[in-house]
Amino acid sequence: MESLIALEDSLEGQTALTRGFVGRYVEMWPSRYLRLSIAFSAGQWEEATDSALSLFSSSAMVGADRLGQMSGDLVELLKQGRQEQAQDALEEVESCGNETVAELMARYVQPAS
Repeated sequence: MESLIALEDSLEGQTALTRGFVGRYVEMWPSRYLRLSIAFSAGQWEEATDSALSLFSSSAMVGADRLGQMSGDLVELLKQGRQEQAQDALEEVESCGNETVAELMARYVQPAS
């Protein structure tokens, strides 16, 4: 999450802005994953690719490097027509996304005690 730390530094310590940015990412995670999952279930591979790309770029912006990498790998599998392997990777993306959101909430969204 180095890029998020760099973002916060570039904002000169304005943690409210960083928290707001991260908070929006956290709020959008369920709908982003649902969109991806529905596309997979329906066999809508263009929609699945678009959803994975969206997750890739938003994860990169928030500094969720592992989730971003997994989403990028998913995009590549889909582009190569390897839907079965992409389907197998989807559960790992969900798990990583849930872990990422929990970490972001703990670090940036929840008020410090």
